[in-house]
Amino acid sequence: MRRFIFMFVVLFDLIAGMTLLPVSTASATDVSGDAAAVAKSAGQRWALKSLASGTYNGKFVSVRLNATDKYEWMMQATSTSVASWERFTLHTNHAGTTISLRSEVTGFFATPEFTDAEPRTGMLRARGGNLADWQQFEPVYFDPPSGSPSGSYEVAFKTIADGYAGRYVTVSDDGILRATALSPIAGTRFLLIPEGAAGSDFQYPAASVGATSLNVMTWNVCANNNDGCGWSDERAGYAELNQQIRSRLKDPAGGKYPDVIFFQEFCEKHAKKVEEMLEDEMPGRGWDVRFAPINTRVGGPLIQKQCAMGPKPDNLDRGAFGVAIAVPDENTFYQRFDFTSPPGKEQRSGLCAAIPSRAVMACTAHLSAGKGYDDETGEWRTDQAVQLNDLAHYWETTYGYRTVFGGDLNVVPPYPYASVDEGGPSSALLSVYGRYLECSQLANPDSTRTGKPTANANAQGEPTRKIDYIFAPKSAEFTRCSVSATSGLSDHWTLYGTVALPAT
Repeated sequence: MRRFIFMFVVLFDLIAGMTLLPVSTASATDVSGDAAAVAKSAGQRWALKSLASGTYNGKFVSVRLNATDKYEWMMQATSTSVASWERFTLHTNHAGTTISLRSEVTGFFATPEFTDAEPRTGMLRARGGNLADWQQFEPVYFDPPSGSPSGSYEVAFKTIADGYAGRYVTVSDDGILRATALSPIAGTRFLLIPEGAAGSDFQYPAASVGATSLNVMTWNVCANNNDGCGWSDERAGYAELNQQIRSRLKDPAGGKYPDVIFFQEFCEKHAKKVEEMLEDEMPGRGWDVRFAPINTRVGGPLIQKQCAMGPKPDNLDRGAFGVAIAVPDENTFYQRFDFTSPPGKEQRSGLCAAIPSRAVMACTAHLSAGKGYDDETGEWRTDQAVQLNDLAHYWETTYGYRTVFGGDLNVVPPYPYASVDEGGPSSALLSVYGRYLECSQLANPDSTRTGKPTANANAQGEPTRKIDYIFAPKSAEFTRCSVSATSGLSDHWTLYGTVALPAT
């Protein structure tokens, strides 16, 4: 499928911010498959510029894709411009205290060759298939040089691998990156520069379209490492995930397939596999599944949180952890947006994708968790709900799109019963209900703000709280709103809604 991609972070103030494991080298076919999987992501891309003196000062680090043998995919500071060979994403499985560099062109992590003989000793190659000690570095941040591009960070990378810890990555005399320096000598500092993807055919404003009906499904798939969800080894593999999604695609109230699906607690590398499953399940309907990571931050840039390895026996890297959206493959634009989130905790994300033929902007979100987790009092979720509300309103008032949005918002409805202890704060969604219609209200925006429970099973295995939502403009009306009979391998039930949208 042909794609035109444009990704950028919405700045809300502008619109209202181990154990050592060996890693084998993958083959060229593995590269193309893995690179295709991670290409579905709206995670921030970065370029890495050498601050070494002399020949390699100001040169961008490039993955040498066409090098051979043990030099294949080595990382070398020789480029004067940035393309896919020079772009990386940042990842962590230690809440931001470590950082790993994943190559856009190979889809794999920078890995020092600690055990190779000279001249390859410590050489970095973008070949790590999972996120183990060899692929993780302790970042040391400095103030960036004057005049650096906005959002840049000056950083040194120090190894943490057992038996090889404390070695700084440096630019050698030949420009190759090697983890060999025992102190932060000259050549160990780099400039991380934010890089977006080039090209988009996103057209403003939305086209005039007739009245249309849209079937929406939202499900928190609990795919990471929750021992209460029943996945193999407590985490979902793509085959098991696809079986679970396939089994609940049809709305039990109407028997219809969805036109758009919101996913939460989703692993990045499953996006392409889910897309292929949807196209197989619904022949003749092309799909586009996109992903946005949840991030962490410790004194530096936003770093993508990694899904836990697995499931066994392969212990495969499943990519970053976050949210995803499935829309018709006419989609030519998708956009990540970052909620203000508690410092030092998960930095929550959402994701929007355009459906031009219906003049719809579909958005999914996963707000901060409640008592005992990120947001004890609910103050952050209240702010995040306002930001989500403002984002939806922005697309409508500025560009004429009907915004349909939802997901796991981690709050119960504002009336009549909720408290913080019951999953609130109940007041967090007042701003959203004030402007939009929720699925359970059907055609009446003045009806009770409740709805069937969607999460948190009781002793009988029945859901006890509504924390999953689908919203649409008040000019629309929901003709169906239903909840799946079971949660499947998750701690959330699936919510379905059919919304009738008026002509634009």
